[in-house]
Amino acid sequence: MEFGRVNFLFLVFAPAILIATSLSAQETSQQFPKLAVDPRGPTWTETFEGSGNTDGFITDVNSTFGYILNANFSVDFGVAYSFVAPSTSKTGTSAVNGLGNPYAGLTYSRKSDVLNYSTSLNGSIPLSTTEKGLSTGRVTYDWNHHFDHGFDIVTPFLNLGVANSVPDTRYFHHPYISLGHLAHFEAGPEFDLGDKWSISVSGYYVLPWGPQKIYERGKKASSGAVSGGPSLTRDGGVNFGLDYNLSRSVDLSAGYSYSAYYVLNTFSFGIEFNVASLLRGRRID
Repeated sequence: MEFGRVNFLFLVFAPAILIATSLSAQETSQQFPKLAVDPRGPTWTETFEGSGNTDGFITDVNSTFGYILNANFSVDFGVAYSFVAPSTSKTGTSAVNGLGNPYAGLTYSRKSDVLNYSTSLNGSIPLSTTEKGLSTGRVTYDWNHHFDHGFDIVTPFLNLGVANSVPDTRYFHHPYISLGHLAHFEAGPEFDLGDKWSISVSGYYVLPWGPQKIYERGKKASSGAVSGGPSLTRDGGVNFGLDYNLSRSVDLSAGYSYSAYYVLNTFSFGIEFNVASLLRGRRID
């Protein structure tokens, strides 16, 4: 294990986590709306999340900085530090960790009584290594569209997008990074259970076309690439999510995903600290 990089990681992220932990303790006795929207201005979130299955366990610490320009537009950029622990039953792989590709995005959102809509265009720059399976060595993009409408405690939603790399989700961190054109879809309802709890159920599908290439995370071979057709990255299944809004600035989540194509059960977790919200609250106090 690369202890130097791990120590560096903690030096970078420990202050934010300590701030979030200490300040959030002051908020837990108060009630805050689950879907509170940040005012215009800078944003900063620190997320620790991961998923595990029979292929292995992947976690990452993700730092995202941004700026809310107005009620409709926002921008963000960031980078994740990943820890990959492949299953011992997988030959030719070993545990790795390292910085992923830095990314940036532009989001437009609009709320209405009929339908809420948002679209985001995200891209990453290939600065990480392909040998560890942390990069494809190419610029990647993901243009996603989100639609939802609330009916009392139920909010049906639809996500659809096009990309040139299979996106990781909160439910499933893939054991590889891919390169190839595809469309991705997810739809289902979210239920607001009150008292800061919510659950969601959704179906998803990844529809690739043309040549596909995957870089397996943790692969020992120098090339680290496998080429094939659309069946190489096609996927579909169901997701189940549970969220708990611990405070205005701290969210906890757990999830389960079943891939019908890979016949794979994946369990996931997530902790998100809204550091900018915490700091704004401290200044107001």
